[in-house]
Amino acid sequence: MDAPLTDLGYLERFCKSDRSRMEKYIQMYLSGAPDLFEKMNSALAAQDGESLAVAAHSARPQVNYMGAQKLFDLLTILEQQSRTEGASTCHALVKEAMDLNEKVMAELRG
Repeated sequence: MDAPLTDLGYLERFCKSDRSRMEKYIQMYLSGAPDLFEKMNSALAAQDGESLAVAAHSARPQVNYMGAQKLFDLLTILEQQSRTEGASTCHALVKEAMDLNEKVMAELRG
């Protein structure tokens, strides 16, 4: 079995172990993440490196709350690379981030 992609310990501490508050943040992530990641896809299609960097940067706090460290690290790399090398070099990173986000979301639903 694969290691979990999320660690809700941070969210638990942030919410002071209030389970209903934790559920609220998880639901906010599940409803908001698809739009955040679609912005990355749109920026990539437009070859807009700065917008791609902003989109990756914007997703990082929500990903961090879910304790999805691997995805957080990937978004950090994506943000830096899109700023320094341009969007055209980020196709594989965006695909990997989108795929990983789908797995994170599936894990959070479970």
